[in-house]
Amino acid sequence: MKKLGKIVILGGTGFIGSQLSVKLSPLCNKLSVLTRNVEANKDLKLIPNLELIHADVLDERSLNAELIDSNIVINTIGILNETDDENTFKNLHYELIKKISNAIKRNKIKRYLHISSLNAHPNALSQYLVTKGLAENYIRDNMNYYCNTTIFRPSIVFGEHDSFFNKFSTILKFSPIFPLACPNSKFMPIYVSELTDFIIDSISDSSSYGKLFDVTGPKEYTFRELINITLSALKIKRIIIPLNYGLSKLQANIFQRLPGQLFTLDNFLSLQVDSCSTEGLKGKLSIEDIVPGYLNITLKQKHFENLRKKAGRSE
Repeated sequence: MKKLGKIVILGGTGFIGSQLSVKLSPLCNKLSVLTRNVEANKDLKLIPNLELIHADVLDERSLNAELIDSNIVINTIGILNETDDENTFKNLHYELIKKISNAIKRNKIKRYLHISSLNAHPNALSQYLVTKGLAENYIRDNMNYYCNTTIFRPSIVFGEHDSFFNKFSTILKFSPIFPLACPNSKFMPIYVSELTDFIIDSISDSSSYGKLFDVTGPKEYTFRELINITLSALKIKRIIIPLNYGLSKLQANIFQRLPGQLFTLDNFLSLQVDSCSTEGLKGKLSIEDIVPGYLNITLKQKHFENLRKKAGRSE
């Protein structure tokens, strides 16, 4: 198989980006991951063929310099909550795309893959979805003229180091009573390994050029059902109190003022639209297939024991 040349991953230290890095490492001549904190992500240096580069992607000159001689750029950057004046939805989801676009054009890069979000739209209720939608429009209206682009719009992405099931499992372990906002909101979660496979398979697939794909798992769940599956995986029982629209909004207004921003008003607004789709790319693995294996430590230990047996090791 012909090597893919030099690939640059933006957001390569995150949940999805790090998974991509592992899979892409043997497929390309060089893999560069840009980060503002090399020391905090030094474990990635263990991945063969990967170069961890200190760079500020929000600085256009720095970004342009790191894209020189690149063949493919993959952008996995995204935030669920704003943390300061620099790390805002507008800066990281939309303004950054303009800088990436300029750097791609300047360096004559011909392949760009972008992770957006299901329901992204400039007229959406939440700023998270608005800025994701503005970015999609910019890519299609500008970048497609000088670069082959593909946009992926996943629902919730889950896997061993995800920020969804791991966050709620931690909360549920220490909360005997759990008031659940927007309990009837719906999702079609996609397993991170299947999402990254879709991305990698599309790199050299010319039929994906200029396309936008919804990416979902095989099953639809309400928020309440996802919490119940989490409880089942943890083998614990909790009192779940479903909140109506008004109380859910009130919870968001209170929680966004607390340290850690567990639940914000923007999160609440995103949940007003079901994260489901009947179109696009469809994964095969469900929550029940994967989540118990990494939330339940006993199951995880059994999994490693089975792997050791397969490898012919007794301990």
